[in-house]
Amino acid sequence: MEFFIDNTETEAIFQDIFKKVQVLRNGETHHEMKKFGLHYEKALGATIVNLRELASEYSKNHLLAHKLWTKEFRETRILASLLDEADQVKEEQIDRWFDEMDSNELIEQVSMNLFMNLPKVYELIPEWLQSGNYRRVVCAIIIAGRLAMKKDEVKADELPQFIEMIPTNIDEFYLRNQLKRSLGKMVRLNKEIADMICEKVHQLRAKDENWQEVWDDLQYELEL
Repeated sequence: MEFFIDNTETEAIFQDIFKKVQVLRNGETHHEMKKFGLHYEKALGATIVNLRELASEYSKNHLLAHKLWTKEFRETRILASLLDEADQVKEEQIDRWFDEMDSNELIEQVSMNLFMNLPKVYELIPEWLQSGNYRRVVCAIIIAGRLAMKKDEVKADELPQFIEMIPTNIDEFYLRNQLKRSLGKMVRLNKEIADMICEKVHQLRAKDENWQEVWDDLQYELEL
């Protein structure tokens, strides 16, 4: 179990943020969330844009992120992902957050805001891809695509192994959609990776019609 030593300064910042989050309450956004199947036990309907703007007013703080996450609101958990310190995140926290991420939206936000910046992310992606755990698989797919966008920093030689590990069963719509986005970003890196992805998807679409949709999207990306 991870232990935290509380302090009055961080508690004051936490209370300040939570007051500001409540001001961001948005009934229209909350209604739209329900329309798209986002049913949180605790949510205020604040927009992602507003949450990012709020987070930008504060310095990253591991204890603060812990306090925000344990508050259990959709908004405080997204803020936790924006304000945590990636180099302070331990395996126990990763496991706990995966267990408690109860929506595709939260998986996506945590993936983009925090987990893709973990020091050992290139070791974690293959582990998560092969885990058989839906949340970890989706997270790994999202991160691989986001890393590919950082052309000057991405370890392109690591991506081929990820391509070989992508799930073949993509019946679930959200997973399929994220896979299309991620592969679409990877094919832009170089011809070798693009050829490898196209060959893999070409083989899979012969066995599963869901892959035709992925193939069509890749051809569009390659024509740009």
